[in-house]
Amino acid sequence: MPISQYDRLFAHIGSITGLLSAKQVEALFSTVETGEARDMATAASRRGFLPADVAAAVAILASELAARRIAENIEPDTIVSSGKSGEASKPDTQIYPSALGRYHKLRQIARGAMGIIFRGEKRDDGQVVALKVLPLQSVSDPQDIERFKREIETITSLVHPNIVRVFDFGQEEDFYYYVMEFLDGRSLRELIYDRGHLSPFHAAEIIRDAARGVAFAHQHGVIHRDLKPSNIMIVKQGLVKIVDFGLAFHKTSQILTATGISLGTPAYMSPEQIEGDRADVNERSDIYSLGVSLYEGATGQRPFEGENQYDVMKRVLFDQPRPAHAVNPSVPEDLGRIIARAMARNPGDRYARAGDMITDLDAFIEGTGSST
Repeated sequence: MPISQYDRLFAHIGSITGLLSAKQVEALFSTVETGEARDMATAASRRGFLPADVAAAVAILASELAARRIAENIEPDTIVSSGKSGEASKPDTQIYPSALGRYHKLRQIARGAMGIIFRGEKRDDGQVVALKVLPLQSVSDPQDIERFKREIETITSLVHPNIVRVFDFGQEEDFYYYVMEFLDGRSLRELIYDRGHLSPFHAAEIIRDAARGVAFAHQHGVIHRDLKPSNIMIVKQGLVKIVDFGLAFHKTSQILTATGISLGTPAYMSPEQIEGDRADVNERSDIYSLGVSLYEGATGQRPFEGENQYDVMKRVLFDQPRPAHAVNPSVPEDLGRIIARAMARNPGDRYARAGDMITDLDAFIEGTGSST
């Protein structure tokens, strides 16, 4: 049996939410193609990959998206490759070296979208650095290696005060890595967690500075695709840095630093990114994610919550968020309008450029005007 739009979307949703691994998705496609099950939901439930109620919930969302003709350009092999996003979220059990190239005393401190982050020191002068290393399970996949190299190429071309600086890269046996400045600070995610929410003006300042880095990336044809509070760092003297370009792509390149369908964190993804059409994921998609991050920073809540990832996705696609001032009455109307415009469901109703959002945020912060 041929793979239908509905089946593609079922696998698409299962992959980006981490409900289904790459191997499971591949097995489900095979089950449907051979006629052992009439559709993906039946196959997932029958094979024990998903509980029946979860499979039914994913099926409902897939059906709604299929009705909107979202899946026409999503191919099964692309969805299978994206299933690795679920595997990457699992704790890493591989043994990594304590030194790579000119850097030693490596200690794992975090995991990014497409790699593991280590703290290390430069041998000759003791400079503290951060290294991003391609996971060992990705080394066997030439596409993963190519995407990692593309990520290095992308981020080394972006030299800006509000973007993490990369100054070295290399390969040692099976370990591919690049070296960045070590950011001694905290993420916006951590600040929100500690304080409940930031003052509206502080949140606006952080997102304004982050938008400066995003605007620079856009000017060089790079779309980040994974902007969220955990990827916005506030370091010494309040300097804001955008990090983790593991899901970015360059508009002029046919090779992505991640798969062509939507990946990322659904709560911060634009509707068009969730729908999975790369052609519609452009600068305005990043602006949407900045708007969500600003909403959360100023209110302490994400605009769309749910019991699980596919519930969140459905809300992003079909619901309207509560106005920011309704969640936190201290949010001024001017800032609420900026957030609403950045987060408009229709991309055409959003800011066309990050620079336009920066202008309105500057006016709000300085009290020199109101947003429109």
